[in-house]
Amino acid sequence: MAFRNMEELSQAIAQSGQSWSDADRSLAQKDIDYGNSIFTLKNDWLDATKRGDTSAAKDIHDRTEDFRKQYGGYAGGADGSGFIKDSTYFRYDDPYKSTLDGLADQLVNYQKYKNPYQDRLDAAADRLESYGPFVNPYQQQIDDAADRLGSYDPYQNPYQTQTDEVLDKYLGRGPFQYELDSDPLWQNYQKTYLREGQRAREDTLGNYAAATGGQASTAAVNAASQAQDYYSAQMTDKIPELYQFAYDQWLNEGNQYANQLNTLRGLNSDALNAWSANLGLLGTQLGSWRSLGSDKLAEWDANRGLLNDQLNAWRDRGNDALTEWNANLGLLNNQISSVQGISDNQYDRAYQKWAADYQANRDSLSDTRYDDETAYTRDQYANETQYNRAQEQKKQALSQALEWMQMGLRPSDEVLSAAGLSGQEVSDYIRAVQAQAAAKGGSGGGSGGRSGSSGGGAGSASGPDYSGLFEAAYRSGHPESYIAENYKKFGFSKSTGLVKDYNSTHDEDFDAIVKETRDMIDKSEYSQKATLAHLRAKGYDEKTIEYLMDVVI
Repeated sequence: MAFRNMEELSQAIAQSGQSWSDADRSLAQKDIDYGNSIFTLKNDWLDATKRGDTSAAKDIHDRTEDFRKQYGGYAGGADGSGFIKDSTYFRYDDPYKSTLDGLADQLVNYQKYKNPYQDRLDAAADRLESYGPFVNPYQQQIDDAADRLGSYDPYQNPYQTQTDEVLDKYLGRGPFQYELDSDPLWQNYQKTYLREGQRAREDTLGNYAAATGGQASTAAVNAASQAQDYYSAQMTDKIPELYQFAYDQWLNEGNQYANQLNTLRGLNSDALNAWSANLGLLGTQLGSWRSLGSDKLAEWDANRGLLNDQLNAWRDRGNDALTEWNANLGLLNNQISSVQGISDNQYDRAYQKWAADYQANRDSLSDTRYDDETAYTRDQYANETQYNRAQEQKKQALSQALEWMQMGLRPSDEVLSAAGLSGQEVSDYIRAVQAQAAAKGGSGGGSGGRSGSSGGGAGSASGPDYSGLFEAAYRSGHPESYIAENYKKFGFSKSTGLVKDYNSTHDEDFDAIVKETRDMIDKSEYSQKATLAHLRAKGYDEKTIEYLMDVVI
């Protein structure tokens, strides 16, 4: 991470166990970016030393020393905590310095612009400022008309009470309902037909009794019942007629209410038209006075516009004079730029020659110095054989630990100690392995291998090319669209789930890793070799490191 000030950097130094010289701290105090770079380089050197990667440690050491000499003119020694004055940095005397200084003096002493038309411009501005505000000569008439219009009583319907009463009756009737038993007509019909049916029954029985000498018979009873049933049927046939009669009465009542409402609405409309006509007359009078006032305002605006035109004319002349002044100033700036360009070219040529000469013997001197500075490490062993044996044991322990961690298992403390690995490094590595395994499981299997091209390619013989597709999608800047359009080029038969797999491995943490890797390569003090060593020290497996390097380079 990048520290914002020396206080944060000092806390990080104390926590990391790094050795910092007074010279390193002094330069970091002046430039926090320099301090951040040195801190990162020292961390990388410590990580490489812990792993026993002497080649990476030497490369990082050389880069750090070059960085110190370039920005501070000193070296730090074997562990970076010393101070060795180094005068091999580039020096240059500019032959155009006096010319540039003379042009700079002219630029500094260039006379400040003064508008030759400022007096006339001020006079025109004074006339415009003293131009009186607009006063409407018809304002009183407008106010009077507005008052009359404002006091005009709002419209009130003189027939509102009658309308409400009729509407309440109309709406309060409810839906049509017919109750037969409560209909007085039905009750009259029912009494009449029941009476006539009973009479017909009795007459029929009497007639049969006279004919048979007063003897009752089944035929007589049946005939009497039929006579009575006839009147009952006649009574029932009256029900639809009574229902229709009641419904027609209900409809007629509604029509009467509707007609009354229409009549009242017509009367209200006539009253409203009369009220609106009077209101319109007041509005017309007010509009006429306002129109007369607008004409006077237009005349006032025209006179004011004339004053504005005069003011703008003097401003234009002043702007022309300013343009000429700026042209002369630009000419002077162009002269400075031209001489500065020549000076820069001469500087670049001199620096390139110095750099070429310096680079010729730099590597051999760095190798010799590093070998001398790291001699104290080898002195800890009785002889070279003992040193090599210890390094080999450490390498074997590291290899054994990696095999266990790649399977998601934690090595024993003895193996970790021999390999020079911390518990945090092991936990980070195992988490990365588990995350990679989970990502592969979610995508239906492992990667089919890289295609070697960022623009797409068919999957390998072992399966579809997840890495190639995701790398190309990331480079496109529109990963979801790229995957949907190009998944077949990488050996996939369908795109289902690919976007989800991509997002699970290319989250914000992935972007942060890519940015960090790009920053490391972009800085002059880093090489690709040192970047690889740094990523390995961070716990990334070789496939992830290869993927990152392909994305950022």
